[in-house]
Parts: sequence; C-alpha cells; structure tokens
Amino acid sequence: MQKPKRRDRYIAFEFGDPRRAREVAAAFHAAAGSWPREDRPSLVFIERARGLARCGHLHKDEVIRLLNGIRIGNPPVPVRTVGTSGTIRAARSRYFFKP
Repeated sequence: MQKPKRRDRYIAFEFGDPRRAREVAAAFHAAAGSWPREDRPSLVFIERARGLARCGHLHKDEVIRLLNGIRIGNPPVPVRTVGTSGTIRAARSRYFFKP
C-alpha cells in the first residue's frame, strides 16, 4: 500500500513574553529533533510573541501537543496553540494580522 501524500498544516502559537522567542525556538527544535526526518515539524517564523510551525497533516495533533507542552524560563512561560490552517497565507491573515 502506498504512503499517503503529505499535506502541510500550519499551526499558529503564542507565548507570553516576546523576549523569549529564541528560547521558544530552541525548545521547539530540541523537542522535535528526535522525530524522523520526513515527519519532523519545522518552525516557519516567530514574530513578537507569536509563531508558526509546519507539519504534515497526519502529525498535526502530535505537534499541537508538543507545542502546548513547551514551558520556558523561570517562572515558566507556556506556549499555547491558537489555530491550524492549510496555507501560510490563511494562517497569517487569521492569526497574525487581526484589524
């Protein structure tokens, strides 16, 4: 049986302190580093206290759990997922550029 084609999903997330962006990126890469290369989620960007991660549609729920499980700093600042989209354009318009 053939493996299903990967359809990308973009997961928007936010965290409380924009000064912790590097720490969030490092924690994300450390947590996702053990995943197989073809399934590994990637960080698309972080701006201010929000970011966007890319993953395959079959692993969306796992990546959401991974992001919601990240705690950085002291006192710990949680990362919270905001929503999911099928394209970067839709994710940016829904979760980043609210009028």
